[in-house]
Amino acid sequence: MEGCIIEYLTVDTVMAITSNITCPVEFLNSLELSGVPSDKLRLNVGVPELLTRNLDVPRLRNDARLQITYLGQNFVPATVMALKARGESFLIPRIPITLKNLPSQFKR
Repeated sequence: MEGCIIEYLTVDTVMAITSNITCPVEFLNSLELSGVPSDKLRLNVGVPELLTRNLDVPRLRNDARLQITYLGQNFVPATVMALKARGESFLIPRIPITLKNLPSQFKR
């Protein structure tokens, strides 16, 4: 699978509690919000990537360099290239991000 780029897409939803807000998925996918990852993530086995979330501090923290070892549907195994956990392997799961500072709750 090395050399093959896999594109992961988000599943964007509006989590309206009291109102009947409906938005087309295409519109939600087109939103580029500050501090929120893009709608598409392209990964390749063997390519170094930077982690953008703290998952297991201090071993697996923000800006850790990881080498992707496999591209799964709901997780990505990776090996740490630096820090205290150098050489350790981790499973990086899909992580939902919920924004509450918008007119309606938005989940990416």
